[in-house]
Amino acid sequence: MKKYFTPAFLFFALTSASAVAQTKAPARPATTKTTAATKATTAKPVSSTSFKATAKPVAKPAVKPATLTPASKPVAEAPVVAEVTTPPAPEPTAVNKMVATSQLFVKGSKAVNLGVGLGLGYGYGLSGLHSTPAMSASFEYGIADNVGPGTIGVGGMVGYKSYGWKSGGYKGSWSNIMVSARGTYHYDVFENPKLDTYAGISLGIRHERYSDNAGTDIYYSKTSASYVTSGIFVGGRYYFSDKLGAFGEVGYDMSYLKLGLTAKF
Repeated sequence: MKKYFTPAFLFFALTSASAVAQTKAPARPATTKTTAATKATTAKPVSSTSFKATAKPVAKPAVKPATLTPASKPVAEAPVVAEVTTPPAPEPTAVNKMVATSQLFVKGSKAVNLGVGLGLGYGYGLSGLHSTPAMSASFEYGIADNVGPGTIGVGGMVGYKSYGWKSGGYKGSWSNIMVSARGTYHYDVFENPKLDTYAGISLGIRHERYSDNAGTDIYYSKTSASYVTSGIFVGGRYYFSDKLGAFGEVGYDMSYLKLGLTAKF
């Protein structure tokens, strides 16, 4: 019995071991054990923040053209403006230059002269005749400019002048009061912005009074008369400032030469 039991037991044991080996789950391979480094790189789960940033779909709709902000709106290009070169102004002619620089007396200008006259003015044809300076005041107003190269002015003058004569025992005196209208034409002869040059004519009444002693100290004769008188003159005003200056005139009316002050307003 013992002879047959031993081989049978060995056969059963081998058969059982083979069956157990076939039914037992295979051992976990050694390479499946995860190291710390592998866990850090491969097994670590993706954070919710990174997942949301990359995986969350964009839900905002596309921006409509009507809701574009001013900064995002397309800017139209400014039109290109061609550079225009202005040609140089032509050189003024002699007439235009006169008009351009003659601005001291124009339409609407007003001027007053206060002067002292020198010279006889009225020749009485007597030897030993002497005269006092002629005192005059004149006013002028510009009525039209750009008349040719100049300006026309009108005005008036009032003046006084006296004469005396003496020969031996005879002596006499004349006094003259003059009221006249004057017309002037202002023309810039010297192209000086401070100098107003002009020429003119006058027409008025001269009232004369005469008296003498008829060679005695007792008898005096007195006469008076009025005359229509005219004159012609040229003159100029030089302004020291915008309003005040000096003037001079030469010609034949109250005296051959008048000098004085002028004012513009």
